[in-house]
Amino acid sequence: MKTIKGLICGGICVTALAVAIGHAVPARAGTAKTIEFIPSESTTPYFLREYDGIKQEASKFGYQTIMRAPFAISDVSSQINMTDTAITRDVSGIILVPSSPTALLPPVRKAMTKKIYVIATDSTLTPMDAATFIAVPNAKAAAAAADYAAKMVHGQGQYAIIDYSLSTSSGRQRNDGFHAGMASYPGMKFAGLELSNGVPQTALQETTTLLERNPKINVIFGANDRSALGVAQAVARMHLQNKVVVVGFDADLGEIGYIKSGVIKASVLQSPVLMGEQAVDALHTLFTNGGQPMAKDTPVPFTLVTSKNVQDPASVSAIQQYIGDYKG
Repeated sequence: MKTIKGLICGGICVTALAVAIGHAVPARAGTAKTIEFIPSESTTPYFLREYDGIKQEASKFGYQTIMRAPFAISDVSSQINMTDTAITRDVSGIILVPSSPTALLPPVRKAMTKKIYVIATDSTLTPMDAATFIAVPNAKAAAAAADYAAKMVHGQGQYAIIDYSLSTSSGRQRNDGFHAGMASYPGMKFAGLELSNGVPQTALQETTTLLERNPKINVIFGANDRSALGVAQAVARMHLQNKVVVVGFDADLGEIGYIKSGVIKASVLQSPVLMGEQAVDALHTLFTNGGQPMAKDTPVPFTLVTSKNVQDPASVSAIQQYIGDYKG
């Protein structure tokens, strides 16, 4: 499997497989430490914002950073190869968003054995053999979205889920959490699950098909930013925004527009910049204390942004984690 070789100064290089962002420095050049960020895909703005947090915090300690990512979340083998390459280049630490909770275990264990500390973010490993896991409680957050949606339809109707992946722990947890939230409403019946692989056009087509086949669906959950965007586009095109409650997870500028217009009724917003900063802080602690064990789970807060509270200060602050110059 071919991956990008070398590092790129101040830009983005995209092939069919991967993206790399960073500075042209060798790993562990002189006394500088190098942190490599390897998210599960390069196509979502969420991970670019997490990388902003990584860069900002790393600069405080004089650490170098590099980002490499598969083009698609389904390309697990490329992420494994990238992690192995990072180990070979002897980086100081790795911040990883595992595209599979088990397939990434061998390179993670290899890295940790070599004192190349690994921090898992957003999606966990099973077992959690990285130094720590930093993320929102995905199941709890998805359950909150389900509760909000069910109340909007008075606990009666049918719901569908457009998830991005069930190979990642976050995808599974959001799916499970949404079902758990809906379980409190016996009048809500499950109408189906589709997987978009994080591609808005796929989510749009899947949503259109679901609604054409089953007009009784009145709630749809898009489990990540790309999925939610596709769901919103389909509902808007079909002029069903007053009949179908769309709830999502994460956001970009397009989705914020849909929240403001009422097409997306609510979305769980994480804290990607904070997540990146905390991951670097965890690595800094490991670098300075010789790798002493730390808590295996570091929760990050979430905000449920709705079409009713989107202009509130708390919501604006949450949106700024995704869109740095957002003013409301």
